[in-house]
Amino acid sequence: MKDSKVLVAITASREKDEIVYRVECANNITTEEFEYYLGEIVSGICKWKNGVCEENIRSYKGKIDKMK
Repeated sequence: MKDSKVLVAITASREKDEIVYRVECANNITTEEFEYYLGEIVSGICKWKNGVCEENIRSYKGKIDKMK
């Protein structure tokens, strides 16, 4: 990944006639860290979804707690 601050990134984009997604992770994190961060991102998105439907919010920023 180009930005050294980014640990995990999820992107949805259009390519030709398809919508595709990518999940990327930095080279310096372990598989365990990647799985944890990805799980926390998905959990945050699930909490966020209700607010999007009710409040029409277009963005969300959340905090990932440190691994225990």
